[in-house]
Amino acid sequence: MAFEIKYNDQPTPHGMHTHTYYEMLYVLSGSAVITVRQREFECGPGSLIFLNPFDEHASQPLALPYKRYYLLMPTTQLKAFHNNVLLLSVFRFHGEQFPYVVQVGARKPRFDTYFSMLMDVQREGGTFADTRMEALMTLILTDTQIMRPDLFIPANQLSFLPIQDIMNQLDVSFCAPFSLQALADQYHVSPGCLSAHFRRVVGISPMQYVTQSRMQHARLLLLGSELSIASIAEQCGFPDVSNFVRRFRLQFQQTPLQFRQKHQARQTEKNA
Repeated sequence: MAFEIKYNDQPTPHGMHTHTYYEMLYVLSGSAVITVRQREFECGPGSLIFLNPFDEHASQPLALPYKRYYLLMPTTQLKAFHNNVLLLSVFRFHGEQFPYVVQVGARKPRFDTYFSMLMDVQREGGTFADTRMEALMTLILTDTQIMRPDLFIPANQLSFLPIQDIMNQLDVSFCAPFSLQALADQYHVSPGCLSAHFRRVVGISPMQYVTQSRMQHARLLLLGSELSIASIAEQCGFPDVSNFVRRFRLQFQQTPLQFRQKHQARQTEKNA
């Protein structure tokens, strides 16, 4: 199944971290403080939170029982699930003032049902499970857009730079050598102009976008392959393995080898 829905009622705090996927967090009951990119949001029943792989975040439960759903979407699947730029913008365009949290208010019973149905679909599986999940996700996104259109950026409001196209280009070329000047020349603007506009819409600079994309890809390779650290560094655009290790430790507070060993230890415990 391309999407994964999880339910959690344990009051476990989480320190700063990022994911290799897009996430919708929905609070069923209780409350927590969610910190995203150094901004704090208090989230209670009916709070819907949108996070992407570049959003460093943490959570601290406040009122118990803290019950919530997590809908997880692989980065490759998001664009395959929907081709509507407006709907996908709530995940992709997290500019400096992006509000992150939606209070669904009187629509809470409806959203409770959406997420409960997502759990049912995942449990039941079947040939059309992904199609059913996509339909429910579309209902969640369209309902959210009606309530909070300010979270979504229509294509005709992306100014003179096609940010969506630039992001799509970087999504497939992030492991190649990156040149801000070459990218700016391609769109006939100055590097400073491109970087400033990209940061305003996306929340980080093009170079940060490329670097974090490389780091997320490295995590996937560390988890899903037996490639050496040097091979992973090279595949992620780092010809210097020591530079790769240094950047990975800066991003995730551990070396690539420590990250792989911890994951393997958790898998061993789970299978014991």
